[in-house]
Amino acid sequence: MIGIIGAMEEEILILKEKITDLEEISIAHVKFYKGYIDNQEVVLTLSGIGKVNAAISTTLLINTFSPDVILNTGSAGALDHSLNIGDVLISTEATYHDADATAFGYELGQIPNMPIAYAADDDLVTLAQSVVEQQEMNGKLGLIVSGDSFIGEVSQRETIKTNFPDAMAVEMEATAIAQTCYQFKVPFIITRAVSDLANGEANMTFDEFIGEAAKSSSEIVLEMLKSL
Repeated sequence: MIGIIGAMEEEILILKEKITDLEEISIAHVKFYKGYIDNQEVVLTLSGIGKVNAAISTTLLINTFSPDVILNTGSAGALDHSLNIGDVLISTEATYHDADATAFGYELGQIPNMPIAYAADDDLVTLAQSVVEQQEMNGKLGLIVSGDSFIGEVSQRETIKTNFPDAMAVEMEATAIAQTCYQFKVPFIITRAVSDLANGEANMTFDEFIGEAAKSSSEIVLEMLKSL
């Protein structure tokens, strides 16, 4: 079984419409859509926005349905100038941009007694990269950072890039999903399409391009499912 997680209705709608034998299950205000996509058994999860919602949803997904792997799909704000709206970031690893326990000797972004970053599964990264190339999308591999703030100001963006110069994109759930998968030893990957440039116009461009980003990220998931 393949677990798929998206934070917003807009980010999972295309995938939900592809599911046959659809069964909707609600646990602790989290919606799960169980069924099949092209004969592949899936559970599509509407996690809600933010790190706590993402961690709760991922935990429920793992404990209730025991997925073999987890794919996180959705949108993100670009931090690297090589990414434009509609482009795709495949996570090599994920970390928090708003965690700070440096006073106790930890790295910026590191939760105490946890890794500095959470590495995506190598095989899933290779598969996602292959799909992006086949679909002739502009895709990049790299670090994605997460925090409980929508990055809609240039000053916010600059602070994150100063603290995490290798960060390619920013959003609000991926690292919580990654940490939960790490702790439960479930392979994962994050694939996010760019909906905005994490700048002063981010709120407007997000609303305008979330549909395009959802389409791109959903296409990657659908193609990956054929090989899982």
